[in-house]
Amino acid sequence: MKVNIFNQSDYASVDKKRINSLIRKVVKGEGFQLANLNIVITDNNYLKKLNKMFFKKNRPTNVISFNMDEVCEIYVSRDKVKDTKDLYYYIIHGLLHIIGYDHRNKEEVKIMENKCLKYLEYIK
Repeated sequence: MKVNIFNQSDYASVDKKRINSLIRKVVKGEGFQLANLNIVITDNNYLKKLNKMFFKKNRPTNVISFNMDEVCEIYVSRDKVKDTKDLYYYIIHGLLHIIGYDHRNKEEVKIMENKCLKYLEYIK
């Protein structure tokens, strides 16, 4: 598995080694196969464009992810990130979407929230 991290923002607290380790723990924990993953840290404007183009929602969001089989991508809005823990949370959240989780109802919301918090515990 190859993980590429692109920081297109002024967010300085991007620990690529820690993010890479976290991604591997989530993928292994979920029994998922992943060839290539791009993580892009950008801003609200970029996520707003993606949200409008792919989901017909004309507003920014915290994270958007795409599973394109060979290459998966997670886009995180730097503007929504309060601290490093938030960044990791959004990355986990995006990865869970790639794996197949969603949050269309309260039960799914709870499952995703619990998984995100569980995997956040791996961050030391």
